[in-house]
Amino acid sequence: MRLLPGCRRPGAAHGTAASLGCRPQRQRLRRAPLATAQPSDGDSSSSSNGTGLLSKVPAVLKSVDEDAVYVYDSGSDDVPLDILLLPLDRDDYKEDSRRHFRTVFDHNRWAAHRSTRRYVRHVLGMTSSRMVRGLAAPLFFVAGISAAVCAGHQAAEAGLLPLPEVAHQLQMRSTEPFALTSFALSLLLVFRTNSSYSRWLDARKNWGLVVTRSRDLVRQGITHIPHSERALIDLLCRWTAAFSRSLMAHLRADVDAEAELRRVLRPAEAEAALAAEHRPGYCLQVLSEIIKDAQLERPHAAATAAAATARPGQAAKPTRLDGGAACRMDENLTALEDMVGGCERILRTPIPLSYTRHTSRFMMIFLSLLPFALWESCRWATVPAVTIISFLLLGIEEIGVTIEEPFSILPLEQLCDVIEKNVWELHRCHVQPASAAIDGSGSRPLTAAGVVAAARLAED
Repeated sequence: MRLLPGCRRPGAAHGTAASLGCRPQRQRLRRAPLATAQPSDGDSSSSSNGTGLLSKVPAVLKSVDEDAVYVYDSGSDDVPLDILLLPLDRDDYKEDSRRHFRTVFDHNRWAAHRSTRRYVRHVLGMTSSRMVRGLAAPLFFVAGISAAVCAGHQAAEAGLLPLPEVAHQLQMRSTEPFALTSFALSLLLVFRTNSSYSRWLDARKNWGLVVTRSRDLVRQGITHIPHSERALIDLLCRWTAAFSRSLMAHLRADVDAEAELRRVLRPAEAEAALAAEHRPGYCLQVLSEIIKDAQLERPHAAATAAAATARPGQAAKPTRLDGGAACRMDENLTALEDMVGGCERILRTPIPLSYTRHTSRFMMIFLSLLPFALWESCRWATVPAVTIISFLLLGIEEIGVTIEEPFSILPLEQLCDVIEKNVWELHRCHVQPASAAIDGSGSRPLTAAGVVAAARLAED
């Protein structure tokens, strides 16, 4: 007898090795939230019933739902089959192939995408299609049923398989039942794909705002933080890049958070970020502290240096970040925090599971009964006909399931690289020595500050 995770044998002490098994009789699974789980979207409810349970759950179950585990509650003998199979129900090929969906288009990719030859290319590519391979099991199942139905009818017609009279009365010779139910199946598939695409689009919009808000935050900081605070500006750039990478690791199970953060932060900074439980929130808090520190009045030496660099007749440059600029930068941080909450909402809350279950059941029953209705008109062509119809219908549902969780198929690595590249490009365009900012020889491109300074010199 296979013992399921998260259970205790009667009489076993809590937390002992013996508590990892239980008798399935008169036990019912219930969902117990972990005390360490972080609520999202304003949900502050918590429970201590699941304390320490996460360490007892297999890794495959943790990857399914790391915020909760399933434990047994005595008093009932109804254990849902889908819950029983949850720790084992993982398609490694599909999970590994999701990374191939992370495409970023350029002009050449768009030209090929619009080409009329795409029809030939897509049909010829069916043999290597990940969609076909992912649907191989249900397609073989439906094809096997179709072949069995055809063989049974053929044997009955040849007199090799005598059937009782009631079997002849139950033969399905009309496609009317399928015509009556096909519209309901169509509505389910349309709802499924539209809802999944809406989730995918929301996730992409959220990350688009992460890119734009990160650039805007750094642009404002570099422009308004005094250039004498070079270390503070560098810190702002590093932690802005770290925020996007920590968010990517927060939303994906296959990302090495340590490697991503050590790529953009200094060792001590990376250790501090890795020690946090909610790393994107920690990065935002560090950015808030940077803005707060930039508003502090600088020592007298910094003010003297700012006055020395001022041109005659011009006021000395400010030695701290003014309140208005700080408020605008803080608005960007609030928007980034909203994006984190939006992404967490998409990740933690699927489309209501009843839709997914009922759609799957509907299609499998529909396709399994279809060969009985097609035999009279299609004979042995029923097998390829049902297989092709199954691929078309199951493919639509598979697309909806694939894009329902969008973060493992969106090109987040490329988006993080874009943020990091743009941040340090802005840094180079603004934070430069005065000699590098103004270069009339044309041998060095003017920085953003150099363009303004050169224009002022030309006026003089």
